[in-house]
Amino acid sequence: PRLAKHWFQWTLGMPHETAVGAASLIFGGVYDRHPNLRVCFAHGGGSFPILIGRLNHGFDVRPDLCQTCTTERPDTHLRKMYLDSLVHDEDILRLIVNKFGSDRVVMGTDYPFPLGEIDRPGGLIEDAFKDDEEVRKRLLWKNALEFLGLPSDDARLN
Repeated sequence: PRLAKHWFQWTLGMPHETAVGAASLIFGGVYDRHPNLRVCFAHGGGSFPILIGRLNHGFDVRPDLCQTCTTERPDTHLRKMYLDSLVHDEDILRLIVNKFGSDRVVMGTDYPFPLGEIDRPGGLIEDAFKDDEEVRKRLLWKNALEFLGLPSDDARLN
């Protein structure tokens, strides 16, 4: 009921649940037990990327609560995660690329839903990285192929 108004289920609720999922994999020790696990979190990881510092701090100051299933700080797991690019903001997209790596973000569209990039799929990537062709290629298609374990050489796609 709290999120029923103002379309908050979609604009706040989903990103929050994505963050809970990402944090649960870390704090639950899932990445420790399954180091080769590949998970891609929608909506740029939801609110998770902006909370990394807070999660690290909680991990450090309350080991009795936060280190029950893992001894690895949350930020040590960022390179194990993939995020999609559907964040609707160039600065936030650049933030997740800087924090997680340009090889860990894949194009997201949410097509055909209203919160998706309906009119111009990939447009946010094109705009945010207009001066960096290699990052654009990685986000638009290369990373998705690598995530799926498929060859990603440029020659094959020309």
